[in-house]
Amino acid sequence: MSSSDEAHRLQNPSARRLRSKRVYHSSSDDSVSDPRVKSSDRVPITRSRISLRSSSEEDGITVRRKGAEHRRVRRSAEKNLKNAERDPRKHSRSSSFVFDHPMVQHARTSSYAMYQQSVDIARNTISELDLPASSWCGFFAAAMLAVTLGEVVKINNAQPTPYMDEAFHVRQAQHYCAGNWTVWDKKITTLPGLYLLTAVIAHCAGAVTGKPNIHWCSLEKLRFVNIVMSVLIFVVMYTIFRKLSRRLKDDPGLGIQPIHRTCCMMNSLVLTCFPLLYFYNLLYYTDVGSVLFVLASYSCSIRNHHLKSAMLGAISVLFRQTNIIWVGFTAGTVVIRDIENRGWLQQSDDFVSQMKIAVTVIFRYFWQYLLLLLPYLTVLAGFAVFIFVNGGIVVGDKSAHTAVLHFPQFLYFLLFLTAFSLPHMVQRLRHSHLTVLYYVFKPVHVLLFFVSAVLALYFFKYEHPYLLADNRHYTFYIWRKILNRTPYTMFYLLPVCFYTFLNIVALLSTVHSKFFTLLYFLCVATQIVPQGLLEFRYFILPYLLYRLHVPQHSWVVLFLELCQYTLINLITVKLFLNKTFDWDITDHLTPNPQRFMW
Repeated sequence: MSSSDEAHRLQNPSARRLRSKRVYHSSSDDSVSDPRVKSSDRVPITRSRISLRSSSEEDGITVRRKGAEHRRVRRSAEKNLKNAERDPRKHSRSSSFVFDHPMVQHARTSSYAMYQQSVDIARNTISELDLPASSWCGFFAAAMLAVTLGEVVKINNAQPTPYMDEAFHVRQAQHYCAGNWTVWDKKITTLPGLYLLTAVIAHCAGAVTGKPNIHWCSLEKLRFVNIVMSVLIFVVMYTIFRKLSRRLKDDPGLGIQPIHRTCCMMNSLVLTCFPLLYFYNLLYYTDVGSVLFVLASYSCSIRNHHLKSAMLGAISVLFRQTNIIWVGFTAGTVVIRDIENRGWLQQSDDFVSQMKIAVTVIFRYFWQYLLLLLPYLTVLAGFAVFIFVNGGIVVGDKSAHTAVLHFPQFLYFLLFLTAFSLPHMVQRLRHSHLTVLYYVFKPVHVLLFFVSAVLALYFFKYEHPYLLADNRHYTFYIWRKILNRTPYTMFYLLPVCFYTFLNIVALLSTVHSKFFTLLYFLCVATQIVPQGLLEFRYFILPYLLYRLHVPQHSWVVLFLELCQYTLINLITVKLFLNKTFDWDITDHLTPNPQRFMW
């Protein structure tokens, strides 16, 4: 550009503006070098829009923009903070930049990871349970739970105060919920497992809701604790049935058809409705927790989780001291299963041969079995120390629970099992002729049973004062009207006892070895024979363990068993709610009205 043109531009501003608006085409545009692109399609770029900034200027602009953005976010956060101070309910959440903080992002990531881990654990647990896909099984389970919850509500309305032993249990649980760990009621004869569990549940509920622990230890809420444990009992029973079914599938030599998982579910539902267990679900008693931890311990044992099994067995002892017998039973079944899995015990062998083989194997692999049973032996040794320090198995009032030799208890248990497994015993009638023919050729066994039973009834019959005085229990009327109606009634019922005994031995020996059957009967006798009081609650665990090892394949028998249990439950709950009576002499522990119960 010449000097004259420059002078003219400076003197004439309008010309300067026109010159600045001349249109150029970017040299970087591909359309300039492409002859196929028309001139009208080329993108015009004015000189005023061409950026001639340096890299340092670009960096400065970027820094200024980021600073402005941070100032805007900070002003927004300060504004939200002031608004939150004015109205916390309306502005309860923090500003957006708080959620973008690295620590908050890390916490959110960790929480999500924990959530994923929880989901994976739940998924693995459900897959391990191998629940059936049948919707009707879930419908029955949900219906049973809904009915049970309704029954608890009815009992809370009809009996808003503790009834019978609930007076001791509820008061002790409330002491623990309030943190009074040194207070102990001397009338309680069991260890504080139920109260410790209740205190833990109340503490967790209080931490979540912010309410005091004692708020969750009212009578109404304590009765719901057993409902939760009954649901867990159903799950544990299902795991035991499934494990036994897999064993039957893996060992076709037993000649028993393995049950389907839907049938396992139905067996578990039926056993959950077992009348004595179902009734004590509705009250705050130790029986449901005792059953739960014993069965959970056994379930872990058959899945080879021996440390967990021993720990759960120790917890079960805190609910009832006699559960130490089932800890020993669980330890014994560990050895028996190992011998059976190795193929050393055959079903065709007689009892003497199996005993010789079992004793030989145990002595040969003594140290291996000792190491395997170390968790269980630790629990047994700890309980032995407790007996030595306490001076006996009973805590609190020991006068009402003295040990006696009450051998007729075994006969009462056989009658109890006959009554509550009536559909099974009727089904076994078609196989009874084989059993009878088998024992016809071995009259020594028949003679031994009847002679032992007669001697037990004649020399070891025992009538506990509570059985004769407390007319609130069904055993009071069963004893007076049936078992002791005449001095010879029990002798007339001995054939029924013998028939049931033969069926139990035949069924258990078919699924398991005869060594297992012997261990079962020894543990049952060890638990019930020293009990002077005829109390059906002592028969719950022996019955359930028998029934768990004899799964039912027939849907007809299962349906009849469910109908029998449902009818008994309806009658017992109806009588408890509506059939009341008064005592002439009462105290603060036994206020009127009185109600019937197991």
